[in-house]
Amino acid sequence: MVTASQPASPRSPRDDDRSPSPDDALLTAVIDLSKDLALRPLLHRFVETAVDLTDAEYGALGILDADGGFEDLVLHGIDAETAALIGDGPHGKGVLGAIIHEPHTLRVADISRHPESVGFPPNHPPMSSFLGCPVVIRGQVYGNIYLTNKRSANQFSNRDERVLEALAAAAASAIAHARTLAEAEARERWQRAAAEAVALLAKLPPKQAWPAVVERFDSILTADHVEYVPVHRMTERLGQDLADDLALRPDARFLSGAKAAALVDDAKRSALLVPVTAEEASPSLLLIAWDRALLSIAPEPLEAVGQMLSDRLSVATLLAHQHAESERVAILEDRDRIAQDLHDHVIQRLFAAGMRVQSVMPLVGDTVASEKLDAVVTDLDETVTDVRRAIFDLKQGGVALALARSIDQLAQQGSDALGFMPSVAVGGDYWTLDDTLVMDILAVVREALSNAARHAGASAVRVALDVGEDVRLKVTDDGVGLPEHVERRSGLAHLVARAERWGGSCTVRVRPRGGTAVEWRVPRRRPTEA
Repeated sequence: MVTASQPASPRSPRDDDRSPSPDDALLTAVIDLSKDLALRPLLHRFVETAVDLTDAEYGALGILDADGGFEDLVLHGIDAETAALIGDGPHGKGVLGAIIHEPHTLRVADISRHPESVGFPPNHPPMSSFLGCPVVIRGQVYGNIYLTNKRSANQFSNRDERVLEALAAAAASAIAHARTLAEAEARERWQRAAAEAVALLAKLPPKQAWPAVVERFDSILTADHVEYVPVHRMTERLGQDLADDLALRPDARFLSGAKAAALVDDAKRSALLVPVTAEEASPSLLLIAWDRALLSIAPEPLEAVGQMLSDRLSVATLLAHQHAESERVAILEDRDRIAQDLHDHVIQRLFAAGMRVQSVMPLVGDTVASEKLDAVVTDLDETVTDVRRAIFDLKQGGVALALARSIDQLAQQGSDALGFMPSVAVGGDYWTLDDTLVMDILAVVREALSNAARHAGASAVRVALDVGEDVRLKVTDDGVGLPEHVERRSGLAHLVARAERWGGSCTVRVRPRGGTAVEWRVPRRRPTEA
């Protein structure tokens, strides 16, 4: 029962020596809670304070997720060894679930006698008296605070109930403030990570920039695992069909929900997949994973964070590849200009010099001088031969340098028959390939596009070339699949022959979701050249 307070008595010198009243302790606790700016320490302090003020043995704060389960759980009173023996923590069932389903304060003398009690798992400490109430922030239930086993009595009192409600209200305000700060800090981290990634991609070629980007994301976001790989190298994680779908639809920005969850083992871990889709590069995925729940990782749903990162990184990667391609085109133009200058000026001058020397040789009567002039003519002829060989070498590299542009031209030519423009992605150091291999690659692209136009009935076709330790060419469509008789009679046999000539392979498969994938893979050099 609550009794009316008595008039205040005159203050004596010994008043300061008295122990604080329960009301004073509650006021002090509320003030202390408001001092915590970091969210995680605040949650622990809240549970500890609730246990102390109500004289409970055990306390827990269950933070709710969107499905009404526990996204996170803050415990007090159960040591690590006991928690390990218990195993998986509570899931919000039984008496705990009663507050989740109907957010209100609940006080029970004996948990085991409550109608919704489901008992305890093995190795769980015995619990009897119970007190719990929701923590409501801006009209929404953030979580529930649970206390058990009143130490000084058989059950919690009306006063304990009011103290817990007051403390929960104060904690809600403090948590809201701490969450705002945590969200601002998290947003700043994500924005800084994105900004540094864009800066790296602006000043370095993509192949050199991305390892540095991964390192910065790992550091700034305090992630446990960061990885950046082309989609075709993630098929063992994503599944072949999902990888193909992403490749065919580069506007698919984020793989959320079950697709992202499939990459982790339990609900206490978090993962974000960020597709990076630049038309001049093979579509890739940035995988970021944490060995902890989503709490304070992102300021908003990870889908929104993934969208922001995908947009910014895709544009930065596209610009980086365009810049690299412009530099390669400039190199190609320089090689052509140098070759032309050597042919038009240097060779002609050397040839003219040789002719002039030969013209004066009959006028020279000295035999020794005549022999020396003849040697000069021979040297000039050999120099002309060397210059012509250099011109040939300069011309040879032009085919590989122009590979990306040549594939674009083939796609443009195929668009008339297909009824739409195929998407093209070229990645890796393709300009270092042998010209003979480049010609085979172009022939394979031409044949694959021709087959897609004649047989697929597709609405999307993607050509992806990636040059790394080996050469991987993949032409994927979303059509009706390839009839069996077409595979036997069409030019696909030539694709296989071209791959085997390089010691590689070519496979054609019909996708379960519809469409065909032609995968052509060969070493960078013939086995005899290795």
